Amino acid sequence: MGRREQTHHPGRVRSILGWIVVAPWLAGLAAWLVGRAIGDRLLWTQYLDWIPTEAIVLSGLVVVLIEGLLRGRKAKRVRLPLLIVAGLMAWLLLGQWRLYRVVLPKADDPELRLTFMNISYGAAHVDLDPLFDAGGDVVVLSNVHPNRISFEKLYGFPPEQLLERATGLVPGSSPPSEVHLVRQGGFCVLSRWPVRRRASAAIGPQESWIKDDIGGGAGIAMFEIETPDGPRVVWAVDMPRTLGASRRALFEEAARRIRKIESVMESDEIGRWRFVKRRENDPLFTPDIVVGDFNTPGHAWSVSRFCPGLHPARADAGMGPTGTFPAAWPLFEIDLARLAKGVHATATGRIRCDGARHLGLWVDVR
Repeated sequence: MGRREQTHHPGRVRSILGWIVVAPWLAGLAAWLVGRAIGDRLLWTQYLDWIPTEAIVLSGLVVVLIEGLLRGRKAKRVRLPLLIVAGLMAWLLLGQWRLYRVVLPKADDPELRLTFMNISYGAAHVDLDPLFDAGGDVVVLSNVHPNRISFEKLYGFPPEQLLERATGLVPGSSPPSEVHLVRQGGFCVLSRWPVRRRASAAIGPQESWIKDDIGGGAGIAMFEIETPDGPRVVWAVDMPRTLGASRRALFEEAARRIRKIESVMESDEIGRWRFVKRRENDPLFTPDIVVGDFNTPGHAWSVSRFCPGLHPARADAGMGPTGTFPAAWPLFEIDLARLAKGVHATATGRIRCDGARHLGLWVDVR
């Protein structure tokens, strides 16, 4: 009897060690599932939204490897976690990453290409050439440095060259450049076609339960662009990073602020801007494209509270990894592009600029 107990003792030790390895991963998987199911409807569940799918899959592979070493030749013991990880990996590659699109036929030519980037800097110099090389017809920049000297020091060229480098148009040419380069708060829109109408809304700092949390408000800007195929309405978004505030409440407040806008700006035929009263059912407040730094995971439920009826550009055409922040290890998809019903993306991708803290986006739409 004593010999039998001694024989099975190492097996029990391996079993205990195995559960010590598996249990944290199962807890992480459960938290990931809760985050996907409930989203950021509640304050505490919004943090579960930040668990990257890649982290669950990669850590699951490590768990299976360790389990296999602990169990030895008894491979049946690792069959269940192996199947779970294999299923998640398949979902990641075929579902979220949509790699099956590699074999699909090429989409039709787009109506326009829009590029976006939060150009906040993480180094002494930021190379924006990849952003300009993407060839955007409409280029939306967030966190554009307001000081001319600092801008030139950071990006290596004066801000007067922004329009030409982004769209090929020379400032001062006809039609007037005032409607092709438009600044609204912290946003800068550079367009091959005239921007005819614009408006903006601001959101103040959010109440946070975290002491000394990152403060700051949010900005939303609306632009109506006169494209050859008709007007397109583009919204630019830059939400705050306040971690201890409710994202749901933030996006609901953003929607309220937009509804309260009473006047917009319109440009005349020579590029002068003037305030006019907001129209009833104004098309400027029904976006075709919403793009920006949401500081919220792309799948978050709260995004639908901000502007209902939009779908992710990646649902139409994106494939591969989704993360845009931080640029060195982009695990989190917080820079987003959303499209209205009837607007479809034919292709989309990310842009990496050395020295920037975020990855940029490009979207071809029609």
